[in-house]
Amino acid sequence: MQFAKFFISFLLAGFASSQAVAAYTVQDVGIIGLMSHDVFSWDHKLEKNVENGRLDLSTIFDFDGGRRWYLGGNTKNSENAAVYSVAMRLVNQYTEFMKQGYSPLEARKATVLVFHGMIREFYERALDEKFPATALKAMPTNREQAAIRGFHDLLPGRINLYDRALRHELKLTNIILAKTFLNDRELAQELKPFDGDYDEEYKALKIPFTKVVLNLKEIDRKFIERFSDFKQADMLAQLKKVGAGEMSIHDISFAPPVKDLFRKAMCGEGNRYMPQHIVCE
Repeated sequence: MQFAKFFISFLLAGFASSQAVAAYTVQDVGIIGLMSHDVFSWDHKLEKNVENGRLDLSTIFDFDGGRRWYLGGNTKNSENAAVYSVAMRLVNQYTEFMKQGYSPLEARKATVLVFHGMIREFYERALDEKFPATALKAMPTNREQAAIRGFHDLLPGRINLYDRALRHELKLTNIILAKTFLNDRELAQELKPFDGDYDEEYKALKIPFTKVVLNLKEIDRKFIERFSDFKQADMLAQLKKVGAGEMSIHDISFAPPVKDLFRKAMCGEGNRYMPQHIVCE
């Protein structure tokens, strides 16, 4: 009888472990947000991606002819404190490499490696599997961009601030405060699990000094359903099950294109800022 109880407990523990959801942090939002900006830059008028689809930090160093790198590059990198904080940490790392005598080219290559390390660590922790050993030559697609937009469920509307005299909370959609440089403790705080919906702050994004109010959930829905075969409602329903421990993140319908995106973004063939040892298939 005791053995039977132990065996049942063992099975239940194993099931719970297999369904366990990785804990995501504010820093993860910054890393994946910056990755998305480095791979995709959507031209709304032309309806096409104008980024190069590779993780070479072009979003920082090549935006506006490279004139804004010290500010974090693409202005989109300054619209969210988590993304801004990760971008500026990489800018600071680049500056440190330059102080050590690196040439601008070598400093950027070294900074790209630091960024790749962040992405690999996130991937392996979030998916509980090794980062792919090979990359893909193909360019990222709108379907893959749609798939990664599906994960906006995770975006926190508000986060805690620590070790600050007057501020204890930050509304991440407040564009005026978006350049808040988050400290290590703030970046390390865990987010709530997937719940199948966007935080309310993202459904009412106010553009400063205008009467314009945007709904990110609706913007994403239109993109997802125009450029892919996914339905946002289905994606969010699946993520809700993941958050509740009822479904593995590996089993969601839009996981494969997200994994393909990581592999494509890592292909450095012909890109002088990226490692050349990774095989691109």
